[in-house]
Amino acid sequence: MEEFKISWQSPSNIAIVKYWGKEENQIPMNPSFSFTLDKSKSITTLIAKPKNQDSENKFFFDGIRNDSFGKKSFLLLEKISKIEPWLHDYSFEIYSKNTFPHSAGIASSASSMSALALCLTSLVEQNSKKKFSLCEFNTLASEYARIGSGSASRSIYPKGSIWGQNTSIANSSNAFAIDWSKEIHPYFLQIQDAIFLVNRNEKSVSSSAGHELMNQHHYRASRIVQANQNLIKLLQALKTGDWNTFVEISEEEALTLHGLMMSSNPGYVLLEGDSIRLVHFIRKLRSEHGLPVCFTIDAGPNIHMLYPLSRANEILDHMKLEFPEYFSEDRIIFDCVGEGPVCVSE
Repeated sequence: MEEFKISWQSPSNIAIVKYWGKEENQIPMNPSFSFTLDKSKSITTLIAKPKNQDSENKFFFDGIRNDSFGKKSFLLLEKISKIEPWLHDYSFEIYSKNTFPHSAGIASSASSMSALALCLTSLVEQNSKKKFSLCEFNTLASEYARIGSGSASRSIYPKGSIWGQNTSIANSSNAFAIDWSKEIHPYFLQIQDAIFLVNRNEKSVSSSAGHELMNQHHYRASRIVQANQNLIKLLQALKTGDWNTFVEISEEEALTLHGLMMSSNPGYVLLEGDSIRLVHFIRKLRSEHGLPVCFTIDAGPNIHMLYPLSRANEILDHMKLEFPEYFSEDRIIFDCVGEGPVCVSE
């Protein structure tokens, strides 16, 4: 046994058809689709050392040891060790950092868990003494990522991916995501994502708690039907470059997600005043100025404004007029569709 060190850089993603609600073992209640982001990334280094009596697992964030902050990472290691028992012979040091503020309301678990899963897949590949094919490597990494965080399974792939089984989609699976990048019309590959940081604070209700509330939700069955239907419509729109259908589904899914939160028992509201103000602003840009722009929202108050690169300057001018405080306070992250993870080991 030798020391092993690997580093991966993996992006977050933005779901258009939302994953909300899950079964046991991190299996999704419904399928989902997301775009892979470009600039919002986690960089993770995994060091595996042969275990001795003084060994302990350690987690560092931004160079500072923080084992409490690394609980999800340690839990993923524990779960993968049940699949690969030889991992028990190692102790691990994990070094993680983000290219975006941790409290910015971007899905950091998607990028951090996918980066760690990629590191673990590299270690498993070395231990097997067999070179995996790209498909084998990505499928295994996506499955490991899913065990750590459902949305992380989609961050393994470039541009766009599907996670969750749908009988109309070949090779779709609840266990891992599949690459859908080659099916996306060039128009959608230039999509920009302006992320308005309405509130940087930790959410009052975690996504995990929100997922649990779907188990007994009155609208559970109809939500599963809606998500499956929206996914099929979305994939057709992405193939053909149908912007209007994309807008309809993106906004319906965003509002449905928050509607499900508000109608849970107990119900809760994560949207804030500026969230609503931004929704109205985006719809006004579309209805009064004819601009190709829409929104999506994750499980929090922050708003993702989506638009094509070709109209960015016009849209940016309107944003500066309506929301100057977001520019002066550095509360917008400008991102776009990206090319997926990269191994960054020296």
